[in-house]
Amino acid sequence: MPFWNRSRGSDHVFAATHDYGACFHAMEDVAISDGIPEFLQNSIILQTFGVKGKHRCQDVEHIQIPPYVAPKPIEALRAAAPPKAKRDIWVFFRGKMEIHPKNISGRVYSKGVRTVIWQKFGHNRRFYIKRTRFEGYRTEILRSVFCLCPLGWAPWSPRIVESVALGCVPVIIADNVALPYPDVVPWANISLSVPERDVAKLGKVLERVTATNLTAIQNNLWNETIRRTLLFNEPLQRGDATWQVLQGLTRKLGRSYRNRSGSVLLE
Repeated sequence: MPFWNRSRGSDHVFAATHDYGACFHAMEDVAISDGIPEFLQNSIILQTFGVKGKHRCQDVEHIQIPPYVAPKPIEALRAAAPPKAKRDIWVFFRGKMEIHPKNISGRVYSKGVRTVIWQKFGHNRRFYIKRTRFEGYRTEILRSVFCLCPLGWAPWSPRIVESVALGCVPVIIADNVALPYPDVVPWANISLSVPERDVAKLGKVLERVTATNLTAIQNNLWNETIRRTLLFNEPLQRGDATWQVLQGLTRKLGRSYRNRSGSVLLE
């Protein structure tokens, strides 16, 4: 392992798309307790997990990336029904909904947020809330105005990327979550953030947005450049998610063994 040994891995890159990134555990308390394995602590981590402020699971040189969503099925759906087509679902969510949020371990799933959504809006006709799996759920996103993106065990969710890619306004309910590529994606202009404590007020929040600035948000959201930024295309496209990773790595070239003249190990 000469290339690893000469820099102790500081010019190596790893992808860690687990709930809490390179901590490799779905439960936050265990992830924090375990921390990032020692052998990865000098390397650059590409991870979907990110929060604002300090967190042991991002206490490493890293680039936050969007969750992988296959581009070809997205493009096929968009071709069949463009984002600006009429949307007949006002608010959409399909996924795990715990009626009783404590699981067998005693932990509370989604900090109770999804339970409140189900209890408050599960039988509201304007909310299309489903707890069962459905392979064609992306067709439902394409029909929806607002797509709920509540935290699960972790704060991030592939739903955010799917919603943006299919033109549905993501409603992010995950306090302190950090979103990928904030320098190039104007998240405040294309999504809504609702504090976890206000989840019971979702109806009123979304009614206010619908009556005021929904059109502006949708016009921003339907920008092709933004959609491209969050998708890993094959082959690579200028400005897409892979491009953004390479840009981020370029800014870290100073970590390269070759750029540290006379140095044997990178500290």
